[in-house]
Amino acid sequence: MARSSSPSASRSRGFTLIELLVVIAIIAVLIALLLPAVQAAREAARRAQCTNNLKQMGLAMANYLDINLSTPIHQYRYAWEQGEQATLGYSGDKTWLCGLLPYMEQQPIYNSLNMIYTEEWIYTDTPTTPSGPDPTSWTAGAAVITTFLCPSDGVKNTGSGDGTVHNNPANTNYVGNTGHPRNVLLPGDAPTNGNVLPLTGVISMSPMYMKQGSCSTAAKAATRVVNVTLASITDGTSNTAGISESLVNDGTGNSTDQRRNLHYTNSGLIEQMDVPAMAVVQDGLANPINYASWSYYKGLTWSYTDAWEKQVYAHLLPPNAPPINTYYSNTFRCSEGDSGMNPTSNHPGGVNVAFMDGSVHFIKNTVNLQAWWFMGTRGRGEIISSDSY
Repeated sequence: MARSSSPSASRSRGFTLIELLVVIAIIAVLIALLLPAVQAAREAARRAQCTNNLKQMGLAMANYLDINLSTPIHQYRYAWEQGEQATLGYSGDKTWLCGLLPYMEQQPIYNSLNMIYTEEWIYTDTPTTPSGPDPTSWTAGAAVITTFLCPSDGVKNTGSGDGTVHNNPANTNYVGNTGHPRNVLLPGDAPTNGNVLPLTGVISMSPMYMKQGSCSTAAKAATRVVNVTLASITDGTSNTAGISESLVNDGTGNSTDQRRNLHYTNSGLIEQMDVPAMAVVQDGLANPINYASWSYYKGLTWSYTDAWEKQVYAHLLPPNAPPINTYYSNTFRCSEGDSGMNPTSNHPGGVNVAFMDGSVHFIKNTVNLQAWWFMGTRGRGEIISSDSY
């Protein structure tokens, strides 16, 4: 007679608590190892998209330059403030980004912008009660243009810190190079003695105030509209920066990320005449103080500007330093290019920069400062070695 099998012999063996904990620990370690790789892969994709955005904008810049014989103009104040109302009417306050639109398959949006009339603070209107004869610009300015946004930023600026911003204009992460503040001396510069020279960058610029500080004297003649032509980029298009990127403010004006705010220093060193560039950099890095009433406009809109929105940058402070705003005391306010605004991004270790030949380079935060200053100027004859950045 066959023996029946024991119940304990037929029962399958289960996991012990210790074995289960070991398996969970192994899975946790694998996830911990995998997550940074996934995040790095995602950031690599976002950085590649940002590079592509800059390439598209660089190509649009080249096409604009070819057809119009100058780079797009940054009209950041009103014609009447320039003493030009009789000839220019109420034009102004359109960013250099507007000029790129027809060359980026955005002709309908460009056609909706009234380029000869601007009302002040257009984004303070409401859709139902536009305050000027240019209601179409409200709609155009609210249009999100993907190419103007870096996917690594992840923040939207609604201007919430200013209760008068009603229509939430579309943001931008990209800024054009205006060189360096003209009151700041780069290595080898002789003192200006008040004879301020034109801007050294590549974005054509309109003036700001004709009677503010040094703008009321010798600088006035140098603060006329600056049209940058291809012939004026004598340093070479492959050596001259054109467009970079900038993190937008979170709208409150008091972001926990200093790079999203605009700052000043108690010394106001950046606003002094004939101040060495290195001294301004050291002062800005050591003592940045948030200027909240300006900060909540940073990157707010790609279409409208009156200097608070910061669609241009200077080659002065290094990438990803807290941006310094020149106009705290208004002692030097000839042009928006006279600012310490610098590029910022969420790409680890640096920022993307499109050069005027259409190439895009990743510039590290630790870039040689002299090379950084020199790549921002279009025609000073400096020599830049590619291994310096």
